[in-house]
Amino acid sequence: MKILIVEDDENKRIQLSRFLTHLIPGHEVFLERSLQSGVRRIRQDELDLIILDMTLPQYDISPDEPADDTHIFGGRQFLTQMERFEVGTPVVVFTQFEVFGKPPNELTLHSLDLQLRELFPVIYNGVIYYHSSIDSWKSSLKEKLINFGFLQD
Repeated sequence: MKILIVEDDENKRIQLSRFLTHLIPGHEVFLERSLQSGVRRIRQDELDLIILDMTLPQYDISPDEPADDTHIFGGRQFLTQMERFEVGTPVVVFTQFEVFGKPPNELTLHSLDLQLRELFPVIYNGVIYYHSSIDSWKSSLKEKLINFGFLQD
């Protein structure tokens, strides 16, 4: 099984990767930190699952360098590129934000979920809210993996 994690936050990447390694031993995880590196990866590898942050920088930067090119809806741009390149891999959005953007273009996490379901009905498979001190994301992700058939109940 090949899983792509597109996430610019190192702590979230590490927690996700460790959890997946524990849950599904022997799987292969690709880690990308930006919109562009994620798009490159989907074009070069056949993947089984993509776990996607919503707010992403356009390009990879060093861990010490601040991201000045962050796109609030970078994950939505990524999904658009998936459709453009006809990549049908299931995607789960994984985010620590409950509100995106600023008025008048502000979207709640619930509104964003509804929008993505409408725009990308084939590849988008819901959102998981992440908080570093709350483990509920783990049960949500495990449930998604069971629904995809990657895990037994």
